[in-house]
Amino acid sequence: MKLVYTLLLSTLSLLMSANTYAAGSTLNVICKGDDIGAEVLIDGKFKGACPLDVKVNAGTLKLTVLMKSNFLGNRIFEQEIRIGDDVTKKIDVTLSVLQPKDDSQTQGVTNSNSKLGADGKRCLECPEMVAIPGTNFAMAKYTVTFDEWDACVLDGGCNGYRPSDKEWGRGTRPVMNVSWLAAQGYIKWLNKKTGNTYRLPTEEEWEVAARAGTTTPYYWGIFPFGDSASSINANCYGCGSKWDNRTTSPVGSFKPNSFGLYDMSGNVWQWTDSCWEGDCSKRVLRGGSWNETADHIRVDTRFKDDTKGYNHDTGFRLVRALK
Repeated sequence: MKLVYTLLLSTLSLLMSANTYAAGSTLNVICKGDDIGAEVLIDGKFKGACPLDVKVNAGTLKLTVLMKSNFLGNRIFEQEIRIGDDVTKKIDVTLSVLQPKDDSQTQGVTNSNSKLGADGKRCLECPEMVAIPGTNFAMAKYTVTFDEWDACVLDGGCNGYRPSDKEWGRGTRPVMNVSWLAAQGYIKWLNKKTGNTYRLPTEEEWEVAARAGTTTPYYWGIFPFGDSASSINANCYGCGSKWDNRTTSPVGSFKPNSFGLYDMSGNVWQWTDSCWEGDCSKRVLRGGSWNETADHIRVDTRFKDDTKGYNHDTGFRLVRALK
């Protein structure tokens, strides 16, 4: 009888706790536009993606809404909130301007000056660079993203051109629908903004960086496809990824080559600075794309386009000479 009584008291206690929680307060966190999908944290604990309704206890709490970026740093909203019992409180969130990353977010970059401007100060706009062994240049770890391009437009650069993302999403997806000439506009803005001297790679520089010391058709080996889902190496037509022949993928979605460069094959074609067979009205493209077959993402594959041409499978990455 004593055991039954104890169990009954425990059950009643649990029910009362559940009812108290169910009748608790609600924080209605509202995000709009590019802030949708940001992480919502209450007192440092992850609760879900914004916009979000989250149950909270009455009292004072700290709300953090965080949008992570691989490049320009994290955007963040923080506010201490006091909320009464059994109420719903609405919070309209606008994330702050881009914040610098801490050092842990740039570990592994072989060029220690990769996030610094020419004056040695912290540089939000500078791409993460990788020094290429045996050469005098560094190459960007990733292709230029919509995040980076949109920052240029917001700052009055890139001739105000906002390329279409075909409703696939912007953020850390590679910028596309940019011509060779449009890429020059971004480079002009970036060089003025950072004090560094970035440019497009030559065809030879691109191949040295892409191969990363290998001699095989693909920088990961002889065959274009891995032997399991965990060894998918690129986004192409038939590569085995969820983006194949559908859309671009966020940069850095696959393993890098041995130099630490991501997406050197597949995702988007990459402009180079090299003229096509002596005709500088056309420039060489390398790397293949999300809608190309495996043969077209081989390291030695070459393509060309007019300097004014642009497409939804073409982007670019940058290099910088090292002193």
